[in-house]
Amino acid sequence: MGVSELFSKGMDFYQRGDYASAVETLSHLVNQKDLPGKLSRYYCAMSHKGIALELLKEGRFSESAKHLNEAIALIGNKADILEYLLAAYASDGKYEEYAYKAEVLTRLRPDDVSIRVRLAGAQWRIGRRVEAIMTLTDALRKFGNNVELHLNLGLFYAAEENFDLAAEHLYEAVKCDCTSVESYQYLGLVESARGNFLRANEAFQRAYTLAPNDLMLAYHLSLSADAANRSGQPVIISIPEMISSSASISDEDNSGSKSMQQLAKYVAGEPDFVEAFLTLPESQADEELFGVLVAVLESALKYHPEYADLHYYAGVALNRLGKVDEAIGHLTRAVEINPQYVKALIYLSDVYASREENADAIAKLDQAIRSGADYPDVHVRLAKLKSKVGKFTEAREHYIRALKLNRNYREAADGITSLAA
Repeated sequence: MGVSELFSKGMDFYQRGDYASAVETLSHLVNQKDLPGKLSRYYCAMSHKGIALELLKEGRFSESAKHLNEAIALIGNKADILEYLLAAYASDGKYEEYAYKAEVLTRLRPDDVSIRVRLAGAQWRIGRRVEAIMTLTDALRKFGNNVELHLNLGLFYAAEENFDLAAEHLYEAVKCDCTSVESYQYLGLVESARGNFLRANEAFQRAYTLAPNDLMLAYHLSLSADAANRSGQPVIISIPEMISSSASISDEDNSGSKSMQQLAKYVAGEPDFVEAFLTLPESQADEELFGVLVAVLESALKYHPEYADLHYYAGVALNRLGKVDEAIGHLTRAVEINPQYVKALIYLSDVYASREENADAIAKLDQAIRSGADYPDVHVRLAKLKSKVGKFTEAREHYIRALKLNRNYREAADGITSLAA
């Protein structure tokens, strides 16, 4: 079975919820370095997660943890396709800068809590651990209770294996911000280290409810539930619904999504990424995959509305989704920006031809040829269209031109014969 067939079959299994079959099929592709390989890794991991969540609901916590571990091994922590694609294609760190001169910044911005946290982190990394703890403790005296300060103190004390003090600060952190996923996550880890598995499970449950796409949280939730059950403290787990990137993002959400913005900036300068996407074999996952691609391209167009290639790619992706009117709009804009954009002209002609709008299809192919697309296959396409509208003499001229360019072009020869008949 070829790569395209395996990919399509695996994606179809995934869309139907047959996760075991999806894992079995997509596993053959996960080591490939191309886009089908990367997407196979992602959806193989999501299939493991689907199996794991079913096992969680059945109370089979240790088996669930094994599948979550498989998912994490494939794609890391995040189960969001935007973040995954960003990590896979744009993880060179060019989007964010870290303030290494933290001590200078602290003096320049004495009322900035986050700078104190950075300074403490820098001190910790170079081995000045006591100073790091003092930096955060002094900041607590200056600024009062703050989630960042308590969270980082909790982490520092946990690293020193002072789990009681770590727990004290992490409980303060969640009091400061009851939506802090990190605080609940590390509180769960610290309570696990203290042997308080019921409290650990409660913390992981809260964290996972806040971040249902986090595979590591699901993994720790499974482990803590299993440990609590073994210690005679049975727990009931609530499984939140995973947030879908493609299904839940509106245009306004897109512009506010950090992963979306970063991926949009990346694709604006990396046409190979989009080209690879557009050549994916068809599958039942097209709506999800190309929905994400369209969202990313439309976000990129907010930054670069005059990039003809972005309009072309958006048109192709929208046409794949069956949104033909929107596709024509982007393709038309592409050739308005660049009237000699041969590839866009040919594709736009094909879209018009698919709707039997032959006059428009002919006009775009004529424009493409004038712009340099003097290729045998383009002449044959145009000859067929002109035959449809009764322009047989012109059709014959295009077949002849195709044969001049390629004397072995059988389709052009057959076209001339059909006109003679």
